[in-house]
Amino acid sequence: MRFSVERDVLADATGWAARYVPKPTGGTQQVLTGLLLEATLPTEAPGPAASTPAADAEGSSGPGHAGPAPRTGLTVSAFDGEVAARAPVGEAVVTEAGRVVVPGRLLADVVRNLPDATVVVEATDARMIIECGSARFRIPTLAAADYPVLPEFPPPVGEVDTLGFAAAVAQVAPAAGRDDTLAVLTAVRLEIAQGGLTLVATDRYRLAVRTIPWQPTVDGPEAVAHVPARLLADVARLPTGASRVALGMGTDDSGVLRFGLAVDGRQTIVRLLEGTFPNYRRLLPEATELTVTAQTAVLAAAVRRVALVATRTAPLRFVFSAGQVVAEAGEGGGAQASELVPVEYSGPELSVLFNPAFLLDGLAAVEGDEAIIAFVTADPQTASSRPVVLTGKDDGEDYRYLLMPIRTGTA
Repeated sequence: MRFSVERDVLADATGWAARYVPKPTGGTQQVLTGLLLEATLPTEAPGPAASTPAADAEGSSGPGHAGPAPRTGLTVSAFDGEVAARAPVGEAVVTEAGRVVVPGRLLADVVRNLPDATVVVEATDARMIIECGSARFRIPTLAAADYPVLPEFPPPVGEVDTLGFAAAVAQVAPAAGRDDTLAVLTAVRLEIAQGGLTLVATDRYRLAVRTIPWQPTVDGPEAVAHVPARLLADVARLPTGASRVALGMGTDDSGVLRFGLAVDGRQTIVRLLEGTFPNYRRLLPEATELTVTAQTAVLAAAVRRVALVATRTAPLRFVFSAGQVVAEAGEGGGAQASELVPVEYSGPELSVLFNPAFLLDGLAAVEGDEAIIAFVTADPQTASSRPVVLTGKDDGEDYRYLLMPIRTGTA
């Protein structure tokens, strides 16, 4: 294998792919800790890494596309057995075809620290030689023959606006669980329908739901995907100049259900999580009886300050009364804090306990300057144990964050 490419281009591709390289552990195949580099000459027929359904979808002449996607002679890939990542490097000039696996994080670190110049790479089955300016590296390779076959991008089902998708994931993903023994709760549930794309996450203590518009590319796209929340959040927050994200879903040749995201030619393919997701719709109240409107930034700042004196697992008490809410923490002879925040509220006095971190996650997710906290009942005795609905004043029904108060008896 031999190719040349500018340092920044190669650093971007290897750095992106290395994010998906598993850390070396006793149970990890050594070859999976490497990055797979595949180079083809322009006269060669494109292999799976160069031509996929997603590449064809992104190269279509539909909305948001400029025309056919360019074919690449170099592809950088990673695979941990669950998640596959594939990055084409279209700017690379390939003079000798080949396939090699190199320790992933080491390669990314080396390339990132090279001089700002053209990088020339030559590799054999035993080693890779990297030259850039006066710098020269020689890195032993891993057994390319042992590297597993990467899954193909699933059949495309539609496209979604990049910024809108990233914002929706940022609103919903924090509510996902972190307990791997309940794997399905660590997912963001994607409900794919003709009328919209709904993202849902819950850890049983809070629930976040967001619906956004999208553009299906198939008829009747009714499907559900449980995508690992950490992966989805990671993909969504990576900077990109692409205006659209291509989505794919389907069963591969081995019967595994996979979900794919393609952004600017880069593909992330993940095995979907299995399990029964809670029937969240029955938890969403059809109506609420009391609402509190607060300046989002002011309330969030007060919660952060008061929470400083609370123990890690202790809730904050919020006392709502006409025109104000008082946040309180601490008791007995220990540190205590309280802060009054002006709000729009005219109902009876309510005293509710909230997990401050969960409340802050909800406030961070609302859009606009004002947050609305809605209580499903006006009865002060039962309001403290019934879920509240947090939304932004401009969110409408598109985003809802359901938060369970902490019962007084368990505080």
